Amino acid sequence: MSTLIFLRHAHSQANESNVLAGRTPGVLLSQKGKRQATQLIERIGKARVDQLHLSPITRCQLTLDPWLDSKFSSAIERLDIREEFTEMDYGDWSGKKLSSLRRSPLWKPIQETPSKVKFPGGESFRQAQKRAIEGCEELFSSRGNKNHLIVSHSDLIKLIAVHYLEAHIDTFQRIDISQASFTVIQKSSRGVNILAINSASDLRSIVGER
Repeated sequence: MSTLIFLRHAHSQANESNVLAGRTPGVLLSQKGKRQATQLIERIGKARVDQLHLSPITRCQLTLDPWLDSKFSSAIERLDIREEFTEMDYGDWSGKKLSSLRRSPLWKPIQETPSKVKFPGGESFRQAQKRAIEGCEELFSSRGNKNHLIVSHSDLIKLIAVHYLEAHIDTFQRIDISQASFTVIQKSSRGVNILAINSASDLRSIVGER
């Protein structure tokens, strides 16, 4: 049995400015995000985490840095960067104000029929979901009963959640994934269990302690 623990990055400067950051380089955590990252020292604490997998986007690394620098991270077996869990490629939309993007004709399909949407100069929601699920299945198939902590992004986590809930991709916008929240998915020979979605709880209450 393997468990995937998805952690959305903490509040960023782009969130503060209502900008769709996407893969825009140089986006750091806001002051609120720095506080959230510090709180993760205790929220993750001594929870059973065996391996860490990070999106290559800077705000994901910054989110986990305080916990990595704490006494709690000493038992980690492995830390790597996983492109499968990187932010969606929003193409020409990246770096633009959400207030402006909401006026685009593409906004309504994004909310109602995302299965049919591909961002201009970027990727489609189906492409993003495919790579994310491939990453999940690789971790699920790895040896041993491991708990994998994955620091990723809202849309990716929502796309993963609807897949394992066996829901249509067009329903993924119904899920809310807050900054610094946990979404936990467990898979065994008996199937998949969703242990948490968008949880603000301490991780130990979901996956137990070492």
